[in-house]
Amino acid sequence: MNFLKFAALSAAVFLSTSRAASEENALPSLIVAPFGGDTTHIAYWQPALGSGLAEMLITELGKINKFQVLETTQLETLKDEIRLGEDGRVSASDKVDKGGFAAADFMFTAKVTSFGAKDSKINLGGFVPGNLGNLGLRQSLSNVRIDWRLVDAATRKILKTGTAASEHKGVGFDVGVNIGGRGGVIGFDNKEFMDSALGKATVKAMASIVSDIGPFPLPESGRKKQKLAQAGQQQAAATAAADALRKTPGKVLAVAGKQAIIVSLGSKQGFKDGDKVNLFEAVEIKDDKGVVVFTEEKLVGEISLSSVQEERSKASYAGDRDVKAGWVVKAK
Repeated sequence: MNFLKFAALSAAVFLSTSRAASEENALPSLIVAPFGGDTTHIAYWQPALGSGLAEMLITELGKINKFQVLETTQLETLKDEIRLGEDGRVSASDKVDKGGFAAADFMFTAKVTSFGAKDSKINLGGFVPGNLGNLGLRQSLSNVRIDWRLVDAATRKILKTGTAASEHKGVGFDVGVNIGGRGGVIGFDNKEFMDSALGKATVKAMASIVSDIGPFPLPESGRKKQKLAQAGQQQAAATAAADALRKTPGKVLAVAGKQAIIVSLGSKQGFKDGDKVNLFEAVEIKDDKGVVVFTEEKLVGEISLSSVQEERSKASYAGDRDVKAGWVVKAK
């Protein structure tokens, strides 16, 4: 491994470790999936209702400073922003690139098993996603029941489950469709919904979920464990590569005196000024034709490196032997 490759590997390990350390200090990330609905008990359940309820929970979870809540209900809008850049409609310096989305540590999923009035007079049928609404008012007892799960996004392990059930008596809320094709909206920004018994019951259910999740001690997420393990493996690989490079033997290239021994070890192998390395006499055994058939190394002592360059260094020797070119030097 040459110096440039080693430096690149070390830099990659440093960046990976830095990112892992930064994530360790950040809030764990969470996505809230659009709520599902139990069509057996809620007639004409619409996906837009589930998205509206998810939006409400996202708002409430953002207040407890336990998670970094990631966008999930407006992903298509975010993708459109990326496509604008890909189509050349946004300058290269301002466009949003692919691969920038944050990943989730945890995921919240929920299924609504009750959403309406016990007397079944509130009609949720005909709801048109994305429309504004035709509201019918009546006194009713509204109830909401939400079964939920907190899941580790990397391992799919269910960490906590719960049920939020609430009811409220008051003004009813009728999500319907008129001839103009306008439908109702579920969310904090709809005053009619928030003033209704159904809205108040929904807010109670959301508060119940947050009160259960808030004090729950989160384990280290599977994603974080994977990233830390990966960073550890990269660090171990870099350390092993550095150790192997440092243990590569060098040779005495020239001797101009005991204070000026030039050796083929330098910063490329991880050495610095002041390091001490072992010095070995190379004892060669030759055959009757003068060909070296065996070489053994005899420890002579140690030398101290100074003026370390990338691939060679000047060294000094304090012993009483006459050091010769061709002798071997190795890390201690």
